[in-house]
Amino acid sequence: MIEYKIRLSSCECSIAEWNPDGKHLVLALHGWLDNLATFEKLAKYLDDVRIIAIDLPGHGHSEHLSEGRVYHFIDSVFILDDLIEHLQLDSVNLLGHSMGGAIASIYAAIQPLRVNKLLLIEAIGPVTGPASQTLESLTKAVSSRRALKDKRKPVYSTFEGALMARAEVSKIAPNLIKPLVERALTKVDGGYTWRADSRLRTPSAIRMSEQQVRDLLAAITSPVLLIEGESGMLRGKQAQHIQDRKPLLNDLSIHLMKGGHHLHLEYPETIAKQISAFLK
Repeated sequence: MIEYKIRLSSCECSIAEWNPDGKHLVLALHGWLDNLATFEKLAKYLDDVRIIAIDLPGHGHSEHLSEGRVYHFIDSVFILDDLIEHLQLDSVNLLGHSMGGAIASIYAAIQPLRVNKLLLIEAIGPVTGPASQTLESLTKAVSSRRALKDKRKPVYSTFEGALMARAEVSKIAPNLIKPLVERALTKVDGGYTWRADSRLRTPSAIRMSEQQVRDLLAAITSPVLLIEGESGMLRGKQAQHIQDRKPLLNDLSIHLMKGGHHLHLEYPETIAKQISAFLK
């Protein structure tokens, strides 16, 4: 893995590359409170793919936003655009897991000529909220932001303790999520704590409406590969509105397989085969 820093939208972001001589180029975007190490296992099975992954602001080894700023989901679209500009790419393939897939989806809609193929793992657009919840959402966001002043990150006396805590939250075996956790932790007095900016946990002040997201998804012209897990977050009654988005994508291939939300960590070789075939 090659790692370096790039300043994007006034934030110094960590970038990693795997397989620099690969035939296909893919920009990879991780999920919320994850980091670029989420793609490490996939990269081992994608020798023909040059993967460039980013730690989004506030995640992994990237800078936190300056004091007083907050993390808006839509700002990541500008980060992605800045990265593509920095790399001087006319067009690119995008790979996104969860939140990263939501970011990639929006970018593919608003910049159709710059996206060759779109690869989504456990994602079809972002989380939405009805207009009727606007007051409640704004109230929670302001209160949560204020409460952060008195909150402290948890400290784990051992790395194993932190690993087990994250594995339990993500419902995945500790050995599978270990690379991600190693990148997510920093040493402090008393043990280890999370690098991620605490402000990332502040509830979104404003969410897009479902109709706004549907309009965006309908504008995607690139071929799309969606990989979803049978036990993932896109299944079940609460996710029916996400399933209803599928017909909006004009050129959609779906691969449903066993696994949960982090199924690319559970079955990297299987998913790598799907990605390689889709990029050909």
